[in-house]
Amino acid sequence: MKNPLDHRAQPATHTERKPGAAPGLLIAPEGSPAPRVDVLISGDGKWSFEPSVSLQTLQEKKTSLQAGQWIWVDVNGLGDAHLIAEIGAMFHLHRLAMEDVMNLHQHPNTTNYDEVQFTVLQVPEFTDDELDFEQVGLFLGPQFLITFQAESASQLRGVIERFEKGAPRLLQSQVDYLFYVAIDLLVDQGFPILDHFDEYAEELEGRLLAGEGGSKSNEIHHLRREIMIFRRILLGQSLVPDQLIRLSQDWLAHDTLPYFRDVKDHALRALTMADQLRDASTALFDLQRAVSGDRLNEVLKVLTIISTVFIPLTFIAGIYGMNFNPEASHLNMPELKWKYGYVYVWILMFCSGGAMLGLFWHLGWIGRGPRKPK
Repeated sequence: MKNPLDHRAQPATHTERKPGAAPGLLIAPEGSPAPRVDVLISGDGKWSFEPSVSLQTLQEKKTSLQAGQWIWVDVNGLGDAHLIAEIGAMFHLHRLAMEDVMNLHQHPNTTNYDEVQFTVLQVPEFTDDELDFEQVGLFLGPQFLITFQAESASQLRGVIERFEKGAPRLLQSQVDYLFYVAIDLLVDQGFPILDHFDEYAEELEGRLLAGEGGSKSNEIHHLRREIMIFRRILLGQSLVPDQLIRLSQDWLAHDTLPYFRDVKDHALRALTMADQLRDASTALFDLQRAVSGDRLNEVLKVLTIISTVFIPLTFIAGIYGMNFNPEASHLNMPELKWKYGYVYVWILMFCSGGAMLGLFWHLGWIGRGPRKPK
């Protein structure tokens, strides 16, 4: 799994920033595609969306904004550091915040830079059955929202779909409500991942109880590690809505704050689910040990029964292996001269072993469950 907070296991698209580099230095993440800039303008109940615009077109749209209008710039791909820097300069975004956009292992947080609020979130997704995270940076300012993502596939496609369905609240609101919608969408994307973990934990539990396969310790450890990493992300993201609620910017409408409280509730619910899954993974370890102990007990029971059955047989064989001379006394194993002596010993051994097995069956140790008390 790729942990965005672990420099030893960073995502495939990571930034090679040398220690001691100048603050605000922008370096394109390795493997990130060239930026695609999509623009949405809304205001007065109307909206327009234009994908893949140039810098010149973006500047013209920004300049032509009228009172009551706002612009959303969705940048997908960070492969061109110069283009990213141009967009940052166009909207007067702080260089340190832009540097964080290009470094894809940021912990979820939100920071205020003058009139611009910069927020970083980590969005979980499965890539080749491995838990991965995509960082999304959001800049909220007067009349604009800028979002940056390292991959070409937008995590915010659902916002465009809401516009296409004619969501009246979005069309009549200012850009701070769009900011809420984007954060709410990104936070809620953690719930399908948590549901997947829950289903996988239940599947592991069923396989353990059914005794399928061998040890599941590696699978349980892998599941617990992914849950712990995801929980650290959720812990950081649960703090972001609370910080945003305390903002006092003029362009953050008072009636939008309750929506951020709703996002906070979602984030805390996801964190609670992660805590429950962490406890469930610990319980799976205990179940694994219990099942392994039961299997070991079954093996020991079989070996013990075999050993116990052979105790009287060994005793009989030991007696008749002492080689006393029957000629010296009539008390020295007279049956050795009996023509049926050999058959007699075999019958005695079979009867002794059968009696032991019958006793074990009667006690419920083999062949059926233990006897119920009367």
